[in-house]
Amino acid sequence: MGALYGVAGVAHAADCLAGPSDLLALAGAPPFYELPALGQAFALLWCLSGPAAYACARVGGRVADAGLVQYGVIECAGAGAAAAAYGGASLPNALAVQAVVAAAWVFSNGRDSE
Repeated sequence: MGALYGVAGVAHAADCLAGPSDLLALAGAPPFYELPALGQAFALLWCLSGPAAYACARVGGRVADAGLVQYGVIECAGAGAAAAAYGGASLPNALAVQAVVAAAWVFSNGRDSE
């Protein structure tokens, strides 16, 4: 999952910085360059949290787990902030993604002990 988050962070950065900010638009937010400075900073933190999760995954163990958690917390906090500021269903969607990630984590941890 850390590798997937790493790729997602890079893709989110490309979408925000060079693209049309499709993911922000899906959350009901304006394009990256129209966000207030705090919104831009948080969006960049979200983008960087993907590669951070990947780096943590390379270490393994509890560090890898912490990388997944930090990404999920940042993503859900950002989705909640976007929902509060602009409306939309970004928070339930982010929570649903994190539920899938948690289920995959539980499944993969159970497989390690077999």
